[in-house]
Amino acid sequence: MPEWIGPRIRFKCILCGECCRLYWVPVTHVDLWRIAEGTGLKPRDFAAPIPKDAVGEWGVPSILLSDGRRHYVVLKKRLDGLCIFNKLSDGRFICSIYDRRPSSCRFYPFVYIPGDVVRLELAKDAERFCPGIGRGPVRDLSAEAEAAAAREAEMESYREVADRWNGLVASSKVGGTFDEFLEFALAAARGLKFN
Repeated sequence: MPEWIGPRIRFKCILCGECCRLYWVPVTHVDLWRIAEGTGLKPRDFAAPIPKDAVGEWGVPSILLSDGRRHYVVLKKRLDGLCIFNKLSDGRFICSIYDRRPSSCRFYPFVYIPGDVVRLELAKDAERFCPGIGRGPVRDLSAEAEAAAAREAEMESYREVADRWNGLVASSKVGGTFDEFLEFALAAARGLKFN
């Protein structure tokens, strides 16, 4: 387990779904593969591009598409704003891909600051809208620290995938469609070479 620094805080997820409504969830090539394998869905069914210039800098890799713009790859949302994988069950929102959820979801409502030591902080404004904060036992955050460290390694791999893709699009070696990127990303996650 990585060395970590974080707040001592009481937190228990109460499955309200607010975090799934408030945020776009960026996904990596590994997230795409993990979700596709677990659900049998094609990535096009659950992932979408969102223009970087429309939402700002997120600190995650963006991909170049044929429209000449950079995009983040995110989980789709329903019309009510919730992630498409949220299902209402007995008055609570349940993540239907919980065991295969994106790596960024694994440590929310905490955010991490990468470095030699994984530093965890409570997400900005989380206390205002997350009713799970202040409930349950004091968390030691070891699971969140492990998820953050795994996310960092996965993100480094995704940066390489995005850079390689962006080079192919810039040199017109691929058409630059989102569907092509999804195929490219899945091949990279499986350790295969894109044709």
